[in-house]
Amino acid sequence: MIKNNKTIWYISKYANLRKYGADTRQIYFCKEFYKKGCNVTLFISNSSHLYNGLPMFSGYFKEEIHEGVNVVWLNTIKYKEPSSLLRVLSWFHFELLVLVYGVFKKKKKPDVVICSSLSILSIISGLFFKVIYHNKVIFEIRDIWPQSLIELRGMKKNHPLVIFLSFIEKIGYKYSDVIVGTMPKLHIHVQEKIKKNKKVIYIPHGVSLNFYEEQQEKIQSEYIDKYFSKNMSNLVYAGSFNKAYDLMQFIQLARESEGKNNLNFIFIGDGVLKKELITLSKSLSNVTIAPKVSREKLYSVLENADILLHSFSKKNVFRFGVSPNKFIDYMYAGKPIICIGDVYCPMLLESGSGIVIHPDHLNVFYDKVNFYLSMSENMKKALASQAKKYISEELCYKKLACRYFKLF
Repeated sequence: MIKNNKTIWYISKYANLRKYGADTRQIYFCKEFYKKGCNVTLFISNSSHLYNGLPMFSGYFKEEIHEGVNVVWLNTIKYKEPSSLLRVLSWFHFELLVLVYGVFKKKKKPDVVICSSLSILSIISGLFFKVIYHNKVIFEIRDIWPQSLIELRGMKKNHPLVIFLSFIEKIGYKYSDVIVGTMPKLHIHVQEKIKKNKKVIYIPHGVSLNFYEEQQEKIQSEYIDKYFSKNMSNLVYAGSFNKAYDLMQFIQLARESEGKNNLNFIFIGDGVLKKELITLSKSLSNVTIAPKVSREKLYSVLENADILLHSFSKKNVFRFGVSPNKFIDYMYAGKPIICIGDVYCPMLLESGSGIVIHPDHLNVFYDKVNFYLSMSENMKKALASQAKKYISEELCYKKLACRYFKLF
């Protein structure tokens, strides 16, 4: 049973607050911890390739209170390219400042330190504090590094950075008190790495119902008129255009079906593969590339879709399961979801919101499309209702936080 006077430190370089871009998983959990009476501090960096509006300030630290949570901004090395050396240096700079603050500027010693990757280096800070403060350390894995570097970015196993991060990963798995993962089968990966059983808890990405109920914005009607078809069924992907998500599978499916059915494939977003996606789809009349929209406006876009799409590259790293934030947005939109990938996704399967198709069985894709398009209005309403029920009962942060409380 958690005591209300617990002091929690949550270390996560890429966390953020809504006023600087978006509320992330970490701040949602911190707010729930605070509501339970905990003294909560969140350590985050003002250097990120994910957001443009982060606070700039002189000095190393900037503190603010956000809905009861003490947020400590660390002024770290800036970078623009996510694959640059400066990004790696920014990781080290962040941990150095975390250690400086934790030793010399702390107000209370922590009872629990949560180290959330990325950056995976945060586990070193957590274990250092464990030595001097005897706190519990929770290692939160939101992305499996360095395996993702190897499989999704093409780094060699003998690359110095991969070797170093592999060492850090094993240290974290071995010496943390508990491991929390957003992937349901992370325990398999952990056991493979350290050759012993370890307490690994699955806590998926969650949702703030307040975000959907009070923070939504309407997309301009011109956007829908321009990119959505009024005469064809709209199959929509919304997200990043990167190597992790093999969107070329959908381009191939669109090419095979052009002129044969009444389907319009829409890709909403941005990313490193955008130019390639545009080039490959330029000659296809049934493919549309649309600009990225803010998450606040995304619901008003997705509600115009008939089916929502996602795919994963055929990579070993995904065999431990996935729980992408995108699926929560998709599920809340109440539209059927088709995902292509050799993956396990409990939130999709348990909610009944859609189906996962193995990449080797793409021949069934249009069978599933036709099934969802032919559903009666009552069936569509039932699917949407079931999805929202699953979100509120299984994925809201208030309930997911209860799993964390049990670990304290």
